[in-house]
Amino acid sequence: MRQLDPQVAEERKRKVLRWVVHNYIRTSQPIASSIIAEAAGMDLSSASIRGILKELEDEGYLYQPHTSSGRVPTDRGYRIYVDYLQDAQRLASEEKARIESLTQGHIDELDHILAQTSRLLSHVSHQAGVVLSPRLERQQVRRLELIPLGGMRVLAVVVTQSGQVRHWPLELPAVPSAHRVQMLSRFLNERLRDKSVHELRQELTGRIEAAMQELREMQGLADQLLDVLGSSVEVEPVFLDGAASLMEGAEDLGSLEQIHSLMCVVEERRTLAKLLEEDLRGRLRLDDPKQRRKVRVRIGEENTVPEFRNLSLVTTAYELGDRTVGVLGILGPKRMEYSKMFSLVDYMSHVVGRALGAWEGDWEDDEPKRKR
Repeated sequence: MRQLDPQVAEERKRKVLRWVVHNYIRTSQPIASSIIAEAAGMDLSSASIRGILKELEDEGYLYQPHTSSGRVPTDRGYRIYVDYLQDAQRLASEEKARIESLTQGHIDELDHILAQTSRLLSHVSHQAGVVLSPRLERQQVRRLELIPLGGMRVLAVVVTQSGQVRHWPLELPAVPSAHRVQMLSRFLNERLRDKSVHELRQELTGRIEAAMQELREMQGLADQLLDVLGSSVEVEPVFLDGAASLMEGAEDLGSLEQIHSLMCVVEERRTLAKLLEEDLRGRLRLDDPKQRRKVRVRIGEENTVPEFRNLSLVTTAYELGDRTVGVLGILGPKRMEYSKMFSLVDYMSHVVGRALGAWEGDWEDDEPKRKR
């Protein structure tokens, strides 16, 4: 009997696996060998298909929920399918038009852009849309204002280059004079252009030792201000919309206890923020901008969060100019339409980048007016 070429046999096996994963995603029903023989159009006998399914099960790509049932994908099986789809399909033109129509108009602040983006991702994908807000200490500071509030209180207002606007009331150990507050504000703004909070602190530390005595007296105020900025907790570290959509596929999420645990993590958001921060840090370590923007998928147990072991997280980075500043994506069941999700998050990253660029352009246009 003629031996089948190993490469041909391997490709047959991959085709069967992709067909099983695709149709399980579509129907949510275990796939039997008889269905493949009838509908897959692979010109394979039922015996050949059963043999291939047994190999795929032995290799950890499929499993049988029950002895007499068909097969369903494992995390490893989903991974092969997702890698095959990584050359993402383009979004349908009507979906692009829909996104464009919802992002028209002037957007004043980054928070508005990111909140709107999470809603759009959820709206178009029918899953949960997530966007990680840029950490303040990584952002270049565009403007910092110190406003005396009376007594020992000062209001610090910071505008970053990406459009974040944050303010903190500071309680100082002594009553600062309005003159010194103005001097410090002017000193900082003269040096903060295109610098991060960390870089600004380094420059201050070097200059302040050689400054006049009056400037030395302001060091405590400057240190306290930068401590607050550098260690501040973001009001909204993750913008999340559509979490209730996860419940539509509750049968894929595990037991009631697992579902309750998942919803607690999603509502609390800090754990999700840490997972997206981990994704962002990994991207920032890459030198190639294309690799930093690549759409990535964490399937089931590939997620470091135990509560997400029955979900997939599809993410990509968004940028301000040539700088990667945050991550956005879609959280949903492993049985999601991956090719569409790839295209959606990739396209939305470009939409957000364009919106941030427009915001920066508006600020540059208005800068001369503010200086008059």
